[in-house]
Amino acid sequence: MVYVLDTKQRRAFQSILSGLKFSRFGNKSIRFLTLTTSDIQANNIDYDPEKNLNLDFQVFYKRIKRSSPYKLYKIGYISENKLKSRYRNEGIFKNFDFEYFRVETNEGNGVLHILFRGQWLPYNYLVDNWQEIHNSWDLNIKFIDTADPKSSAGYVVSQYLSSQRSSYVRSSQSWNWVFRGFKKLWYQMATYYKKDLFNLWDNILKDRALKYFYQQKKLADFG
Repeated sequence: MVYVLDTKQRRAFQSILSGLKFSRFGNKSIRFLTLTTSDIQANNIDYDPEKNLNLDFQVFYKRIKRSSPYKLYKIGYISENKLKSRYRNEGIFKNFDFEYFRVETNEGNGVLHILFRGQWLPYNYLVDNWQEIHNSWDLNIKFIDTADPKSSAGYVVSQYLSSQRSSYVRSSQSWNWVFRGFKKLWYQMATYYKKDLFNLWDNILKDRALKYFYQQKKLADFG
């Protein structure tokens, strides 16, 4: 499928696509998380939609990053069998990974659509924390197939940055969604390399992913 994109959409598409490929080269899973804002929260006299949704997401994000499979097991979100089956190869004491690309829209009272790389997270853990932080409980999470990252990136852009253009507010990503400085490097390459640009970029993503994730795995052995 061919996507005709404006400048804003092309930049978002490149960031999403690079992150999906980076994750695929590292053999890492991607999930799609949708966080909503309830009427109760939106009607709260102290609620500011311009800043509170983002601030609450940052609290949510940091909670996940500070937690681990073993911590969730200790407080009852994960059974012993689930702890072993889901996390045996990823380290039960290692804090969760959560690297994301996020699109905010003004659907309803404000919605976040988030592609994230990280371990499986219990649904009730996500609901309980988002409700406590943002007074909202309606969320959805699903697994994304990264075998065709271009189609996945195109879907996000077409759904949340294109066909719903009037609802789009902003997008952002975490530091390690790809590697730091990837945007600057991409635009430099796009200026000087017209031939085989995408193949060269894929090779860089693959090389960086192998170094990044292999190092993570070695460090986890000592955790």
